[in-house]
Amino acid sequence: MRVLAAAAGLRVSILAAPTQDALAAALPGADGLVLAMERPALTAALVAAAPRLRIACRLGAGYDNFDVAALTGRGIPLATTGGTNAPTVAEQALYLMLSLAKRGPVLDRAVKAGRWPREFGGVELIDKTCALIGYGFVGRAIATRAAAFGMRIVVVDPHVAPDPATGFVHETDALRALAQADFAVLACALTAATRGLIGDASLAVMKPTAFVINVARGAVVDEAALARALAERRIAGAGLDVLQREPPEPANPLLARDDVVLTPHTASYIAETYDRMAEICARNALAGLAGRPDPAFVVNRAALSDRAPAGS
Repeated sequence: MRVLAAAAGLRVSILAAPTQDALAAALPGADGLVLAMERPALTAALVAAAPRLRIACRLGAGYDNFDVAALTGRGIPLATTGGTNAPTVAEQALYLMLSLAKRGPVLDRAVKAGRWPREFGGVELIDKTCALIGYGFVGRAIATRAAAFGMRIVVVDPHVAPDPATGFVHETDALRALAQADFAVLACALTAATRGLIGDASLAVMKPTAFVINVARGAVVDEAALARALAERRIAGAGLDVLQREPPEPANPLLARDDVVLTPHTASYIAETYDRMAEICARNALAGLAGRPDPAFVVNRAALSDRAPAGS
């Protein structure tokens, strides 16, 4: 970021402590903003207090900590690095699926503890149904990889038109897709519609042999409802890279379960992935400051068609 910015004659200011107060203090003089974490949040009040702001960027795919409506109202594009981390997040989703299907962590712990459990267990992926909630960059990457395992792919995404060439089934109703799922994989953005999507109602329609995989946002899953479903054996297990609270409380019942595989929100924490994301993010910022944001990375494209002048 600094190298590209210096080449463009720009000054980069890095917040030593990425807090809400630090962001509020820095924004009034900023022409561009890059947030590399889920917090702090760019609220409507902060957008209003940033008269020079011309581009907002997220180093990552999720942008639920940005007030998109406030940015769009000012004609300020919000550019993410969506797609650049899709391969590694998709691999993490498959890792979680395979860990549960083959009971990897449980068997690993058993062997290391001196046991040699040779009983039957686990399931195959071939001929199983993978229901994908969200079919953006990550969802598509998961779909192609799951299909390579011989899985049937069912997609739910109201923003994506069906593509008959893929052979995937497109459902308009999430509950109908979840009822078919052997693996329900969450790869959607966190919105009002997806918050708590996996809760009592959706878990009630799922097979008792089904698994939930979440590589989206923790709040897409109601963890209390998930814990109840697991305890009552109404579903078979869960693989979660994200949680409602990170890190989780020690009393979180999911931590004590052998039918739950957890990773600490590290799906894209790979050096080569971050190098790629950082370069794209820097180029997004420079393009936005030059008045030429790349629509491929802009999530509020209405801001491109009706740009308000800086300071308006």
